[in-house]
Amino acid sequence: MTFSVQPWQKHDLRAVREITWTTWQSAYAPFIPADNLKTYFGAHYSLRALRAVYADPFVDGFIGTTECGPAGYLRTRYVGDEHRFYVTSLYILPEHQGRGLGGKLLAAAEARALRYGVDAVWLGVMARNKRALAWYRRRGFRFIRKEPFALAATTVEHRIGYRKMNAAAARVPPP
Repeated sequence: MTFSVQPWQKHDLRAVREITWTTWQSAYAPFIPADNLKTYFGAHYSLRALRAVYADPFVDGFIGTTECGPAGYLRTRYVGDEHRFYVTSLYILPEHQGRGLGGKLLAAAEARALRYGVDAVWLGVMARNKRALAWYRRRGFRFIRKEPFALAATTVEHRIGYRKMNAAAARVPPP
């Protein structure tokens, strides 16, 4: 299966919602009550909320597709006063996980980060999402602190980490 990665467009926001909800059910349902997932999702991933995020000049997104349609996405945010570039979301539909799309999306994010003159990509991962933590660690992310993260009435531990960008990122033009 071949994946392509391109910057997201406004018309991709419906797919972003669907991908998010499907992956959350798979990854988070074992430790976050369904009502809290629904509440947080409704507040932060409504089309209205996503359109506002899309309009933010410091937010970028990339969508990964197959010949059958959207398979995953990644969203980033540059925070100027911190001079940090964050991956705020990276979700791959369960049936497409483990096939290289996450790495391609992460490479696109690193290429975009170079525009801001940063040398690292930062992110947060729920501590109980063991599969994602292991995936990021295999890609060289170093987790340096823990913070609480609230999803409606549920608070989970978030691991905050970063990865210094490698030289390969400098050679990949952003999509």
